[in-house]
Amino acid sequence: MSTTRKKPATTPMKSKNVWGDRLQPPFKAVGDHIGVDLPGGRALFCTRRGGVSGEPFEELNVGLETNDYMPAVEENRERVARLIGIPRERWLESKQVHGADVRIVDELPEPAAAPIEADGVATTLEDAAAVVVTADCLPVALIAPDGVAMIHAGWKGLAADVLKKGVEQMREGGIEGDIQAAIGPSIGVCCYEVNTHVHRAFMRYPRGTARLSNHAHLKNVARLQLQHAGIPLDRIHDVDICTMCAPRSLFHSHRRDYGADPQDTGRQASAVWRVADSDPGD
Repeated sequence: MSTTRKKPATTPMKSKNVWGDRLQPPFKAVGDHIGVDLPGGRALFCTRRGGVSGEPFEELNVGLETNDYMPAVEENRERVARLIGIPRERWLESKQVHGADVRIVDELPEPAAAPIEADGVATTLEDAAAVVVTADCLPVALIAPDGVAMIHAGWKGLAADVLKKGVEQMREGGIEGDIQAAIGPSIGVCCYEVNTHVHRAFMRYPRGTARLSNHAHLKNVARLQLQHAGIPLDRIHDVDICTMCAPRSLFHSHRRDYGADPQDTGRQASAVWRVADSDPGD
């Protein structure tokens, strides 16, 4: 009886640093995570690797509103703080509500202050990090020589122009330099099957751009919004990794993992902060 040897399974992630040559400049591997350096700032898009949470949140879950064991979440957040080199008391976070409000923050909040409700934070502060958490939505870093912003962009926020409003907030906050954008890991058109209600939210965009059959292309919407806000296409960088169909060990994905309770899905952190004379090659 003849047998046929099966070919070994392969994935796009081939190197021992996880990413191999999949990441294209300006993105680069930072251990098990993804970094980007642009003039004026630096961003880190975390994976779910390197934390202490147990199932179903393994490993690096930073979601404060999940059903995870909160001491584990706190330890995970401390680990992210060490990764980016900015202590948690200098994180600028908001309570994300899937809207289009982006706040400019020009002073650190009091430690006991309740988080503002918004889906993005822009700042000119130095030695402070704007942080969002995601599990399929787009984390978008906006970086200029004189300020930065990090925005959480789900379909509802994009339908309400959250990225365009984020750029406008940066300008209103006195950030005048050229802005570049970096779109981190998020659900791709490959996996984002939607109903007609979501499609209708993007009717103003050309068919085949935002709406493809029964799928929505949120990254195309993001690029168009950023262009309409004045950022040239060649300054909009997309890491082009889908959180849902990448290996489960890499990213939390709400659509893939939520089960009966959305709070059973972990969240990964994305942070951006100012760096004086940032050199993309360092």
